[in-house]
Amino acid sequence: MSALFAALVIGTVAGTLIGTIGAGAGALLVPSLMFFAGQSMQGAVGVTLAMQTLPVGIGGAYLYYKKGLIEIRVVAAVAIGMLAGILGGGALATSGEISPVKLELLLGFVLVVLGGVTIAKTLLGYTTVHPKRNI
Repeated sequence: MSALFAALVIGTVAGTLIGTIGAGAGALLVPSLMFFAGQSMQGAVGVTLAMQTLPVGIGGAYLYYKKGLIEIRVVAAVAIGMLAGILGGGALATSGEISPVKLELLLGFVLVVLGGVTIAKTLLGYTTVHPKRNI
């Protein structure tokens, strides 16, 4: 399978999962691009950041907005925080100060911790389902 075809398949699967369960593009695309399309960690992050721009996410966001599930104030606050974080994190990741191996370990650690917390909270009954918005 060519790297370009792998990237197309990865994009389709990740897009479906992102639209369905809201999993972050970084959690799905970065490892998938690294392991199945031969991208470096920094290359995969760059592709993921490029894919999170307005043209890709606007369709899915509109569907959720129509259902009344998006609060614009929250979107604005997250966007401001993400911009600052992306600029700082991107500068650090591309500076050479952290090795690609350490970046991969950090990604794996974050995914395991967040996955574990999500599973534990759900099994213990601590869900974040809003009664009026349970569609």
